[in-house]
Amino acid sequence: MPWIDQNKCIGCGACLGVCPVKGAIKLENGKASIDQAKCIKCGKCFSVCPQQAIRPNSENPLLRGHRFGGPGFGPGRGLGRGLGRGRR
Repeated sequence: MPWIDQNKCIGCGACLGVCPVKGAIKLENGKASIDQAKCIKCGKCFSVCPQQAIRPNSENPLLRGHRFGGPGFGPGRGLGRGLGRGRR
């Protein structure tokens, strides 16, 4: 799922023009936002953004450290209490 780095977004609306799903991307307070429930993850918005503000979830700092992409699913890499692979 894509997310938008609000610090990089300039609100140009280029992503709105390429998104095939009406309402999946909208401008709010002069910045783009993605409705994750409507987004079909086609990736067209990634390539058209002149500021590279639209990023994959793997780069989302709010999701780092959470397995399965969200809070409430337990610790992610490096946050567990085990000794790690190969250290027994």
